[in-house]
Amino acid sequence: KKQKQWRRWSEEVIPSLISPYLGYIWQSASLQSIPDLGCSTGGDSRCSGFCRPQSLAVTCVLFDHALFVNISCCKCSSAPLQLMTRGLIACTPVAPSLAVDIRVLELVKHLFVWMTPNSTAWCETLETFLNERGYNLNTK
Repeated sequence: KKQKQWRRWSEEVIPSLISPYLGYIWQSASLQSIPDLGCSTGGDSRCSGFCRPQSLAVTCVLFDHALFVNISCCKCSSAPLQLMTRGLIACTPVAPSLAVDIRVLELVKHLFVWMTPNSTAWCETLETFLNERGYNLNTK
């Protein structure tokens, strides 16, 4: 299962996100601003209209808050693609229930450069941080 998921990420999902990622980096002036991307909850204009759309509720972890968005995805317009255009990284390649702001991941990247690797400490810290602000993650 892990190999299949890795293959999907490396061969399908990540290559499809490169162009939207670069577009977001450009629109956000290298993550210095938050572009108004019209975070609508409807479908994506890339869909041909012949797909069976699936509605997903996604928890989005941003720098200063968490929010819940509903997206409609299909084969033409995947959930990771739609989330990337909003500056979010999906946590799974197919039907994500969690997405994280790219700016938060940049912070984490720099944090991990300067600390000994301890993902448990980071995960517990993030969960505590969000819980203190009234957001409960039911992931355990």
